[in-house]
Amino acid sequence: MKCIYIGIAIFLANITLASAQIVPPNWVSDKLLEQAESPIQKQLDTGVAMNATAEDMAAVRDARLLVIYLQLFEHLDKNGQAKLYHEQDMWLHKRDVALEKLQDPTGGSDTMLNIALKQLELTDQRINELSDRLKKVQASAAK
Repeated sequence: MKCIYIGIAIFLANITLASAQIVPPNWVSDKLLEQAESPIQKQLDTGVAMNATAEDMAAVRDARLLVIYLQLFEHLDKNGQAKLYHEQDMWLHKRDVALEKLQDPTGGSDTMLNIALKQLELTDQRINELSDRLKKVQASAAK
């Protein structure tokens, strides 16, 4: 799963971000992402291989965040794109700092799980923030 996310990031790094649409409207639907998330969420809820499952879910949610970020990005002018890029870069840094604070120097068994769960929480919050902004931008563009 992490390989997919890394592959997408590498692909996007090679795209020149002009005014062209980056994400085709019907490429990644919520249904496809939910299909990927559903079995992972079931494993997470039941405690099956929780560390790996939480990490997998965090990777899926990061992919969802990336798609929403790109959809919002393509609706913005150059100035808005630069601001969003900077904002996202700062958010990623803050998330990394928050996750680093959860590191257990003694290597406690719950450390990786707690980090992945916190990453999920923070990423879900960011998904909601960017989704709300995307809806507003799309609504104003439709007028």
